[in-house]
Amino acid sequence: MSQMTDEEWQHLYENFETTDLLAAVDHLDQVRGVLGDGPNWEPPEMRINLLKLHQLAMDVVNKGYKGQAQEMFDLANDLDMEVFGIIESLEAIQRVLTTLTDLYPESLSYDD
Repeated sequence: MSQMTDEEWQHLYENFETTDLLAAVDHLDQVRGVLGDGPNWEPPEMRINLLKLHQLAMDVVNKGYKGQAQEMFDLANDLDMEVFGIIESLEAIQRVLTTLTDLYPESLSYDD
């Protein structure tokens, strides 16, 4: 089995903060809060709101119920902001993981 060299360990030590992985867990928890199932396996609120937005869009776009346009656009804006937050959290997790995987020691890629 391959083992990293002392130099590779030093490079890893100097270029990666393990606390960043705990921050990644926090980011994941934020996403779980938005996308996770509710009590008694209720669907995530975002799913319910997307279905509500669909109904509002059907009424406004297809049926011409202009009185619901404000509610439709407000809900679309709220969902857009939620999705933006999810993307930011996932990108933060990806940055941490990419930082770590970019430090993959060359010595571990050899089969002895």
